[in-house]
Amino acid sequence: MDERIFTVSEAQSLLPRLRTVLAEVGQEWEHIRRLNPEIQKARDSAPLDGISKFGVEYVESVSHLTSLIHQIKDLGVLLKDAEKGLCDFPYIKDGRMVYLCWQLGEDSIQYWHDIETGFAGREPLDEKDK
Repeated sequence: MDERIFTVSEAQSLLPRLRTVLAEVGQEWEHIRRLNPEIQKARDSAPLDGISKFGVEYVESVSHLTSLIHQIKDLGVLLKDAEKGLCDFPYIKDGRMVYLCWQLGEDSIQYWHDIETGFAGREPLDEKDK
């Protein structure tokens, strides 16, 4: 499947949905992190038939997190950091492929970066992009 190419306005229109999904991603991520010590105890005891009363809850949480990440991917958005809510949108700038860059907490899409440079290479969009 080919990568979806966004305009700034198309990417911008997805932000309300992304905010909702990424809030859920953050909740599930934190839930998994809280359960992980108990699950690790069960893993460590596995050779001795170790079980955890949190096993089903953990698996359900991981499954839900996976589903949320797939929802983002199905929109054509590249989730770069689930914890930070960092997303990239394929975009054509001056005839070449780059990424529009947005993260949870930002009001709108204001930055882009080369594919190779990532977040560290973020640059502000200029007027012709908007």
